[in-house]
Amino acid sequence: MRQTLTLIKKSLHNNRAQILLPAVMLAPIFILVVYLLFETAKLSMVKVENQFALDNGAYTQMSATSGYLNGMAQVNAVLPYRVMKTMSTELVAKSSYANKGEKVTVFDVFYTAGAFPAMGPNHEMGPNGAVANPPPAAESTDWNFQYYKGMRADWNKEDPKLTADKDGKVIITSEHIADNYFFGFNAIGQAALREWATIYIRTQSIYLSQDYVYKDMIEKSKVFRESYYLNTKGSCKKRECGRQAAETLERFELETEPFEIDDIIMNITNDFGSSNSHAGYYELPIKLSEVIKTKLFQFAYLTPQSRTRLRRLQRGVSLKQKFQVPSNRFNINITQRYKPYVTNSVTISCPRSSNNCVWPNPLPKYSVKVGL
Repeated sequence: MRQTLTLIKKSLHNNRAQILLPAVMLAPIFILVVYLLFETAKLSMVKVENQFALDNGAYTQMSATSGYLNGMAQVNAVLPYRVMKTMSTELVAKSSYANKGEKVTVFDVFYTAGAFPAMGPNHEMGPNGAVANPPPAAESTDWNFQYYKGMRADWNKEDPKLTADKDGKVIITSEHIADNYFFGFNAIGQAALREWATIYIRTQSIYLSQDYVYKDMIEKSKVFRESYYLNTKGSCKKRECGRQAAETLERFELETEPFEIDDIIMNITNDFGSSNSHAGYYELPIKLSEVIKTKLFQFAYLTPQSRTRLRRLQRGVSLKQKFQVPSNRFNINITQRYKPYVTNSVTISCPRSSNNCVWPNPLPKYSVKVGL
């Protein structure tokens, strides 16, 4: 017995025992710290994953919207104008007085009648205006698309109104040029009318295609939900993923209306022969829906409700999304107790205070920004 007590006494005075005993007592604390670090890291990863899913989904959805708006701006004026500039066939004046030393092309025949808007600052510069009216600089925030000398005042508004020029019809070729230059319903005239109509038939096709794709992509925030689901690696049910933020985005779906014409008048030079005898001009009425089986698209404009939504998007829209946290070793239901969520803000803007760069004076410069 005495030997045992002596052995214990020696052990307690041993340096190794003095280290081992506290180590044994601290072991559970070290294990607890490891578990805590592991669970904290797991929680952080889930939050980062959901934050990235929210940011990526919002950017993807809003990029579809900005792409649609920029496409509308291109269709509304940029595309028709650039194609019309290629119509450089020069017309011959019926007299030296009518000519006045100026070149008149097929571009002028349509532009001076208000058949399409042209880019500024020198709007009348068509095929011959490459130097006087160069392409806009990359940093330009206003391409200044306008109709000829204030024409189409009722068209050139955010809420356009279809007004005719004569007897309920829209004039598409200049009566002044037809009366003073040789522009008849010959090869040049027929080709010019066909080209002008073809431009807008094709832009109508582009508009309808882009409108269909955009509506399909944003319906019930389809793009956002799919992106959120994929970026969270299926940690939530597909129909529930991103639902809270998706409901906010659904309130900012945009819509455009097509502006179309049907009854037109083409002013053309009266019949002339090889002697180039000019006998004035006459009006040729055409009902486009009978020729091309549909009204002819001119441009698309934002509905009043969409313009209101765009102004709100310019200031920024806040998105919030709750997310589920997986179970942990401490058996604490963090989702129920703390209701974790991620948030961000998304904006769509163009260089105009009204945030309407679709119509009038289209400018394809919408951009998307996502941040906190």
